[in-house]
Amino acid sequence: MLWFRPCVLKRVALPKTHWHKKTKDVKVQQELKRRAMLNLAAHSFSTVGYKQTSLDDIAAALAVTKPALYYYAKSKEDILMQCARISLERVELCFISAQDVKGNGLDRIRVFFRVYANMVVSEFGSALMREARRNLTGENQKSLRQALIDGQNFLESIIAEGIKDGSIRNCDSKRLAQVLFSAFNQMPIWYNPKGPLNPESIADEILELIIYGVGAKNT
Repeated sequence: MLWFRPCVLKRVALPKTHWHKKTKDVKVQQELKRRAMLNLAAHSFSTVGYKQTSLDDIAAALAVTKPALYYYAKSKEDILMQCARISLERVELCFISAQDVKGNGLDRIRVFFRVYANMVVSEFGSALMREARRNLTGENQKSLRQALIDGQNFLESIIAEGIKDGSIRNCDSKRLAQVLFSAFNQMPIWYNPKGPLNPESIADEILELIIYGVGAKNT
């Protein structure tokens, strides 16, 4: 893991611009500032780590005082929870994409994880999988855990549809959901955005391995 350096955050261009942008609509300006804070925080949490990032670091990178951040978040953990909520909203979009597919259960699984792979390797996705799951406490941890359980249950229902329509062999839907999420949730650890494959292609490879196994066809 990289150790925190203030200059790492200062290289981020968009959040500082958005924080200081002037608009006639007060609510819009407040939301721009909140999102600037969250964009900056997600970048830092996903690159240098939650524990290595302080509110002072975020404030300095945004060129504001630390008290200015308290208008948008109660604490650093509150910022992490807000980042997690954004990621969970994107997970919900993954399920919506899967539901919109006119196909069988396996088709829906493929679409879901192609979209999910993009989400999970984003800075917000990485902040959720690598930092929020380990560092949220109390009610925040409880809320996150329930959201992840709800997501697991929803994926199980898609798998059950696939078993019913014959596109997925008869199996324990809970175990398969666990295997799929476990495989994809590791992507933030090893994914290289400069590598030869994009997230969708990697999703296809992972699904092929899980669906067809690793044994040679002639064995």
